[in-house]
Amino acid sequence: MNRKNNLLKRVLQLFVLLLLAFNSSIVAQPELTGFFDVINTQKFTESDYSQFQIGQFELDISYAHQSRFSLGTAIAYNNETQNMELAMAYAHYNFINEEGAHPRREETTNHTGIIIGKFDIHFGLDHMSFASPDRPIVSQPLVYEKTIEGWNDTGVDFHMLHNNFSFHVWAVNGFYKGISLGGNLKYSFVPFLSAGVSHSTDCTKIDEINASITGLDILIETDLVELKSEYIWAKGVYAGEQDTLGTEDMHGGFYVQALTQLEEFISLPMFFTLRYGQWDSKSDRDLNGIDDYENRFTVGLGYQFHENVSARLELLTNKIENQERCRKGTLQLVVAF
Repeated sequence: MNRKNNLLKRVLQLFVLLLLAFNSSIVAQPELTGFFDVINTQKFTESDYSQFQIGQFELDISYAHQSRFSLGTAIAYNNETQNMELAMAYAHYNFINEEGAHPRREETTNHTGIIIGKFDIHFGLDHMSFASPDRPIVSQPLVYEKTIEGWNDTGVDFHMLHNNFSFHVWAVNGFYKGISLGGNLKYSFVPFLSAGVSHSTDCTKIDEINASITGLDILIETDLVELKSEYIWAKGVYAGEQDTLGTEDMHGGFYVQALTQLEEFISLPMFFTLRYGQWDSKSDRDLNGIDDYENRFTVGLGYQFHENVSARLELLTNKIENQERCRKGTLQLVVAF
């Protein structure tokens, strides 16, 4: 109980500090936003009832000066440690002379800029769905869970967006005690079709490569459906951390996801998501004599109560190597503000 009370006090203190910062400037354009979600997951192979818990909780404050300069900060709840942590803290400078804009997870306006601080790495497509309001279902793609997870790091990102072309080049801390150098390149062939390639290499010395991650992605957006797919392969990184087993193997996989809005068909603000993912490796991490392999089917149904309030039901079935398929269901309520 004392731990929960201390956590609540910390949250309230941070919230008050953010409010004070929000009201401290007249010349600037500060903005306070945030979100949280409540989830309940039940494994169908277990008879015990599961408990409700907070999945994500985040408070964001951004500052946009009336020139080229903006700031973004965020504190987030870690449901594993049950503590509040610094999620983002960065400065963004726009080299094009125009009115400053508040930082967004997905930048859409043409500009050339630089980000310095702690931020989400623009690798592939999934970085645009780290926050629960931006993800139509509950879980992250399997291949991301097994490779870089939700890659958030500290360093520098130089980027340019111009019409149907964009690129990012970054130097961040990475997964080893060195530096990770990488980038992302995207091109829109037609308004509804874009593709991208991402790569990053971890080095502790100039001539010593410790890890590498490469990804390919494609995104198709039409009035009827959003279809996206990514293929990622990695070496030296496993489950968002340094691969301490030192297997030196290249592992990876892919996912395909389709999202469609159902309101046009049933006159209800509902959306449907279908995803298949697969991951494999040449190593045997669980030492059972079989190379690691996993595949996952995920089905999701959501209801949009309000612009900032939605509910999702996710059904997930997962198979690891030759084990029996595991099935579970998750209910989620998402609130943004």
